[in-house]
Amino acid sequence: LIDGQPSRLIGRVSMDMLTVDLSELPAAGLGSRVELWGKTLLASDVAAHAGTIPYQLFCNLRRVPLLYSEG
Repeated sequence: LIDGQPSRLIGRVSMDMLTVDLSELPAAGLGSRVELWGKTLLASDVAAHAGTIPYQLFCNLRRVPLLYSEG
């Protein structure tokens, strides 16, 4: 999700980066909030779509600062 709006990936994951299509989100750009998974987009759904399990997604995060919150 980009600023709470769904977007689609373009191409393949390259190293630890990915490219998203912002053509339907003209207000999005540098500084936009990006959610890979969370309350709206469940990790289990993302994992199922990728043909894996949530644990594998979490273990593959490397350089991303993690923000923990009670919720």
